[in-house]
Amino acid sequence: MTRFLTSLRGWWPYLAGAALLSFVLGAMVIDRVQHLRHGREIVVAIRPIDPRDLFKGDYVRLDFDFTSPSQPYRDGFAPRDGADVYVTLAPREGQGEGLWRVDALSPTLLKTTPQQVVLKAKLTGSRLRYGIERYYVPEGTGPKLEADARTGKLAAILAVDSRGQAAIKGLMLDGRVIHREPLL
Repeated sequence: MTRFLTSLRGWWPYLAGAALLSFVLGAMVIDRVQHLRHGREIVVAIRPIDPRDLFKGDYVRLDFDFTSPSQPYRDGFAPRDGADVYVTLAPREGQGEGLWRVDALSPTLLKTTPQQVVLKAKLTGSRLRYGIERYYVPEGTGPKLEADARTGKLAAILAVDSRGQAAIKGLMLDGRVIHREPLL
């Protein structure tokens, strides 16, 4: 045993680096799984655009009604490019699932009612980016999903945590789940 430990003497920095890297990657995966498993689930209507990623394959690029909100920011807040913006969403009364409206835009995380949800975004130009603008799908299915989205039949299932971080949990077509993000 002593001989084995002595032979590893020059390898300790590499082993420590590998252990640290494994820990960081594991933490990222666990954070994503926890987000999808325990985040509040909401369904939102989407407007896709047809792209393809050379390395990752087909994906549906998603655009939401709350990407370019039309109402003013709260308390005279005028964000500059790159600023964090917290968007409070509430379901539209009597409109069914998938139709959420922007309730408030703020530079800070606001207190919400149980019916509301807050999404954290970054202002890029005149658009808000949430980090949920792409959803990867099996090869060859992207164009069909794009066509379904143009008819208003496609919706995204989002998991939203208490910090306003959103993740795409899946896609729905005519109220039926057609794609689900695997947890592991």
